[in-house]
Amino acid sequence: MRVLEDTNDGKASFPIRYYCVQPNRWTFESDKIRKWVESNLKGDVLNACAGKTKLRHSDDIHRNDLNPERDADTHVDVCELSKHFEPNTFDTVVYDPPFSKEQADSSYDGISVTAEAEAMAEIDTVLKSGGRVIKFGFSTTGMPGGKDYIRKEVAIFNTLGRMNDWLAVIDERASHDLREY
Repeated sequence: MRVLEDTNDGKASFPIRYYCVQPNRWTFESDKIRKWVESNLKGDVLNACAGKTKLRHSDDIHRNDLNPERDADTHVDVCELSKHFEPNTFDTVVYDPPFSKEQADSSYDGISVTAEAEAMAEIDTVLKSGGRVIKFGFSTTGMPGGKDYIRKEVAIFNTLGRMNDWLAVIDERASHDLREY
């Protein structure tokens, strides 16, 4: 593991973890990815784009998927989470949307997140103070700057040349959120 300095503020450093994985249609069917995610879950969890794979965790996991045919607790657009959940509801939000149009077409019947900034704002609303967001994609862009998040970790999942590497970040909200008072 290599620790790099966060050049955004010069104060924080975080680990970068590197794994070789066999890609799968469903992100969490890779044992290494699943174990990494499950080891980083805390408290009540929202799996915001659950797909078909179920994560294991000792506390509650609320599964959401936009596709009404998926086995999920809710079928809500991530850009409308605050219409369905109270603010400060979840300790962890896992955000694993389709990374590309090709992935959306092949695995999600063409369904994808169309407004990333809106989705991030909604995740920010339903996340508790001190909570964390585990976000997957083809970049390490996490929660927007100015939202009082601290980068805790970056994971690189090398797909062994078959496709782009999968990247994941863990961003944690500062624990002094005034919305709780």
